[in-house]
Amino acid sequence: MRTIRIGLALVLMALAGCASEPRLLMPTSPEGMACVAACDAVRSRCITSENFRAQGAASGCDNSHEVQTCVDRAVDDRTMLACQAKQNTGFCPDSVADHTPCNEERLMCALRCGARMLDTE
Repeated sequence: MRTIRIGLALVLMALAGCASEPRLLMPTSPEGMACVAACDAVRSRCITSENFRAQGAASGCDNSHEVQTCVDRAVDDRTMLACQAKQNTGFCPDSVADHTPCNEERLMCALRCGARMLDTE
């Protein structure tokens, strides 16, 4: 059991520097293929959920009304430019979907199903 944990930790550490999922040799048995299909379905639901969460965060970050109110009350050009600069701060980091946890979980699931990682080089 300890060997498996160490192996999983090494896989996760290797993935930390990767932009995409490593190449996998998928299982060919009907059971293995069904298992990986279930992993894919879970990842798909995870990505959909993350996309909805990010969209909700993005809609909550709209500060255009506050910026327009600031511009309307501006007394000089400098103040108006400062107000307009605030428009860019309406972007929230939380409004960007992060699929990394979904993809990492799918990789771990596929490995549990019998998939094997191929050398990346």
